[in-house]
Amino acid sequence: MKRVLTILFCLLAIGAAAQVRSYGDMDSKTFVIGLDSYFFGPSGSLDFTCGGQSFRGSIAGTQVSVNGSALPVGSGEKLIGVHDFTGDGAVELVVGTRGGNAVAAYIFQYAGGAWKQIGKIGASGDGVSEIRVFRGALTVKDKNSGALHTWTCHNGKFDFKSSGGGPDPTPSNL
Repeated sequence: MKRVLTILFCLLAIGAAAQVRSYGDMDSKTFVIGLDSYFFGPSGSLDFTCGGQSFRGSIAGTQVSVNGSALPVGSGEKLIGVHDFTGDGAVELVVGTRGGNAVAAYIFQYAGGAWKQIGKIGASGDGVSEIRVFRGALTVKDKNSGALHTWTCHNGKFDFKSSGGGPDPTPSNL
């Protein structure tokens, strides 16, 4: 019985670890945690596939593009990554931005031969430092107020809910 419980615990631990494949913190400059794969830096690229097609997401200074086509994203430091929010087996592209005391994530879905923005989430304040991704949701915790802001993907759109009961804190300038 003890051996069965040990094996079960190991399998559960492996399954839980598989949910968050990338991890970083403020010291490593990563501010979107839980993406399937990502690239952070002033310039570089991330190669990925979506719907059987190959893509290259690139950061060049303040510009972000996919296969050479610019994406409309805010200012600040950039991070690009992929995650399947919709559960359809095709990844969505995430562009994270951080500037001052604000973080934001722009979520793009490939449809009709183009990348279309299906969501923008974020928050600002001294207690805000990272965005966490888990399955079909993104969360931002405000360490000062204790509020947990959550955006969950439903039918290709992101619904907002906050434990603090306030409005969507996504900054318009990021």
